[in-house]
Amino acid sequence: MSNPGQDEPGPLEPPAVVFARLTDVPVDALDKLIEATQEVYDDLNKVLGHPYWGDLVFHQGAAIKALKEARICLEGLRSEAVGARNTELGITVATAVAGGERYYAPTDDDKAALVDKVLRPQRPGASHLYVWDRPHEDPDAAGPYQQIRIVTDMEAEVGVLNFTEESEDGELQSWHTLNPESSAEAPALPFDAGSTLKFPRDAVLPFRDLRAALDEFTRTGERPAAVHWQTARWGDL
Repeated sequence: MSNPGQDEPGPLEPPAVVFARLTDVPVDALDKLIEATQEVYDDLNKVLGHPYWGDLVFHQGAAIKALKEARICLEGLRSEAVGARNTELGITVATAVAGGERYYAPTDDDKAALVDKVLRPQRPGASHLYVWDRPHEDPDAAGPYQQIRIVTDMEAEVGVLNFTEESEDGELQSWHTLNPESSAEAPALPFDAGSTLKFPRDAVLPFRDLRAALDEFTRTGERPAAVHWQTARWGDL
């Protein structure tokens, strides 16, 4: 017989429910605290030279530093919780960087629209596509190990994919697409807008093949089997 004074454990919640709750961390409230603490400095300047001024400035600076560090930690907690929840639910999120903007797609329809954005970016230059358990929001933070660079000639409706994979040890491997029926008339597309580095001509594929590969990548996050690949090399070849 159980002890009536002891709480009986309730039914276990699905992990996805717990992780979803963990994503609701008070980052916005912390931003307001940081802003309010920064505004204190204006008042401190009004009492410059007072015997207490130095200690007040020290504590205000220490508080700002601690709050900013706490914000980084909360963002990390939120991001990991989003990834854990999505993994439990079998959800992946595609992130595209095209025309200098970031776009996120969690659903199949959104991912198809994302592929259109990287094939036809608003501004010249390379686009990038990532697939992860969460949006890849911070380019300076650790992110997914795989990515695809997309360079296209929209008028000719052709382009090149460059797939890069990083091991957990930091070793990089890179492949270009390979066109088994390449043409000498194919354009030598630049690595990026204004770059003198060129993709080989036999890496150029029509949009229909690029779309098939990118659609596959948004589903799997792995190097697509829909197209052929070759070890990355450079030059007008």
